[in-house]
Amino acid sequence: MGVMGLSFLGVIAALAMYAVSVSPSLMARSWTWHAVASGILVACGYIAGLVVQNVGLLVIRLTGLTVRASDPAEIGFRVAAAALFAIWWFYAVIQSYRRDRVAATLVNMPGETIGEYLLGAAGAVAVAWTLLMIVRAFNHLGRILIATLADFMPRPAAFITGVAILFVTIFFLTSKVILRGGIGFFRRKAEQLNTRTARGIYKPTVPERSASPASPVTWESVGGQGRVFLGRGPSRRDITQVCGVDAMEPIRVYSGMPTGGTGIEAAAATVVAELRRTGAFDRAVILIAASTGSGWVDEWQVQPLEFLTRGNCATASLQYSYVPSVLNWLTGLEPAQDASAALFAAVRAELDLMDEASRPALFVCGESLGAFASQSVFSSVDDALTQVDGALWVGTPAFTPMHEALTAARHTGSPEVAPVVNNGRRVRFVNEPSDLRTDLYGRELGPWGFPRIVYAQHPSDPVVWWNNKLIWTQPDWLRERAGRDVSRDVEFTRFATYIQILADLPVAGTAPGGHGHTYHEELIPLWRAILGFDRLFDEAPVHPRLAALDGSWVDDAMVERIGIVVRANLELSDRQ
Repeated sequence: MGVMGLSFLGVIAALAMYAVSVSPSLMARSWTWHAVASGILVACGYIAGLVVQNVGLLVIRLTGLTVRASDPAEIGFRVAAAALFAIWWFYAVIQSYRRDRVAATLVNMPGETIGEYLLGAAGAVAVAWTLLMIVRAFNHLGRILIATLADFMPRPAAFITGVAILFVTIFFLTSKVILRGGIGFFRRKAEQLNTRTARGIYKPTVPERSASPASPVTWESVGGQGRVFLGRGPSRRDITQVCGVDAMEPIRVYSGMPTGGTGIEAAAATVVAELRRTGAFDRAVILIAASTGSGWVDEWQVQPLEFLTRGNCATASLQYSYVPSVLNWLTGLEPAQDASAALFAAVRAELDLMDEASRPALFVCGESLGAFASQSVFSSVDDALTQVDGALWVGTPAFTPMHEALTAARHTGSPEVAPVVNNGRRVRFVNEPSDLRTDLYGRELGPWGFPRIVYAQHPSDPVVWWNNKLIWTQPDWLRERAGRDVSRDVEFTRFATYIQILADLPVAGTAPGGHGHTYHEELIPLWRAILGFDRLFDEAPVHPRLAALDGSWVDDAMVERIGIVVRANLELSDRQ
């Protein structure tokens, strides 16, 4: 033991782990997440050092091993070791701060100032100390429990029984009390928020939208995110003014959270009924947009399609939960999967009743948990290609089976951040729109037929890369170092990298467009390519309704103009 009862090796390991924790990661973290990530790793480092020290003392006591040295020699050794460690530690921390600043510029984020860094370091000490006190309390409780049980049974049996009881108690407190109680609290708050209407959002008046006067779906029933989806978006007049060509009123239909004992199938049936009422099955395109946990639908996935098709489209979505995606991940992903499956099956069944030449082209899209849910509908990518006419999946989480299988099947020499699968004949992974035509190393991908599926993913998006394998295994995306916006100073350290990328998740959505988990204007050229309007390839759409859409008016200048208008519309509604 050392000063104030602290373990010498524990302090050394804690300081070493802090130096590792502040090394560059995917995102430029705020001081708060600096405190959380570093605090957790510092606590883990201290506990590891303490365990090693105690095991070493036990081995020495059992073996009778002794090491003798004069007092001056012992003092000199300790001073030299401490000095060398201090030099390394200060160098590592200073270098990490400098490299963090460089890494932040790659994702166009400011990074921490000196003041914020010091605040984060102080917060890390507080977080680590709190965690260590909790561990110490459980350790003390365990000792008391074992000592009590030893009065009634042999000590080995008392030790095993005491540890088992302590483990069950910790599990009960964390999963049944803290986790379930916390989730219940946030669910109640989310349910309250679901009744509110965001600023700048008003009830639609055109019959082409759910919750309008012509719709049996009420404004109150669609929930907060449903109202945002139905109250936003371009009108026929907006599209005509921007594109300079005649347009139709784009259709948007939505069903809120099932209530009164009705299931998700009833919500899907409501969506299909709304599609019939609005004449959606006479449009050229129907888009099924899988929502995230709270029912949110990304406007950057929907509005580009509405402009590019000149409003000749319908977008359908529904709500299956009140809480954000992260809480759905903690409590189970089945509701998201069931909702996507029910909505897709209902729409697909309706389309299958129509003549093939006259029915609309069917597209699917989703971001984050929505991308996972949308892909879970299909058993494989071949199944998806037989059932849809195109797909755009954005920021797909690492735990998505189809995404994982395609990535694993990529060509040799193809990096994990932008895999090339089957020569890109149908499916293409892109970090930016230029990757549609060439791989990350500039090699031409060749013909691209229909249907077309696009995976949009940023190398700096932790949602795409964080998984449990990071605890022990170095991922290919880090080993290959192919990401354009990921610093080459990002290093892999077992467990530490897992915590670092985990701490990047809450920050990822605050990154500027084109980085992290923020996908904006880049989705416009991706939709343009999926529709076949890019004119970069010789293939023509095989679906007759897609072939009939005239995309000749779409050029690079128009794509840029659409992006400006969409951003302006979203910022205006946010300010109102």
